[in-house]
Amino acid sequence: MKEYTIEKVGVRYGIFTALALILFFFFMKLIGLVEVYELRVLNAIFLFTGVFLSIKTFRDNAKHASYLNGLGVGILTSAVALLIFAAFVIIYLAGINPEFMEGLKETEYFGQYLNPYIAGVAIFLEGTLSGMLVSFILMQYYKRSHMSSPEEPVP
Repeated sequence: MKEYTIEKVGVRYGIFTALALILFFFFMKLIGLVEVYELRVLNAIFLFTGVFLSIKTFRDNAKHASYLNGLGVGILTSAVALLIFAAFVIIYLAGINPEFMEGLKETEYFGQYLNPYIAGVAIFLEGTLSGMLVSFILMQYYKRSHMSSPEEPVP
C-alpha cells in the first residue's frame, strides 16, 4: 500500500511541475518566443496544474487530509517546483546562455541591476507566492465542494 504524506506528494508533484516549466522554457526557445516577456504568464498554467494535481492526489488518497494538510501540500509543491526552476534559470543564465542574460539586462525595467542570482531569487519568490495563493484558492474549492449535506454523516 502506497503512503501519501504531505512531503512525498508535495515533492513528487513539485518535481513534475519543475520539469514541465523547464520543458516549456525550452519549447518557447525552440519556437523563438522565449524573449516575449508577456508569454511567461503561461507558466502560471503549469504551476496551477501541478498544485491542483498534488492537492487532489493528497485529498483522494491520504488518511488524514485536512484543510491545512491540503494547503501544505500545495505550498510545498510550488516551493519545490520553483526552487528547481529557479536553480535551472540561474545555471542557464550564468553558464549555458549568458547572452540571454545580457538581453534581459537591456530590455527589463531594472535590467542594470539584474544578474542570474537576482533573477533566480525573483522567480522563486514570485512563483512561490503565486503557488501559495493558488493553494489557498484551491483549498477553498475543496472545502466547499466536499462538504457533507445535513443528512450525511461527517467523515
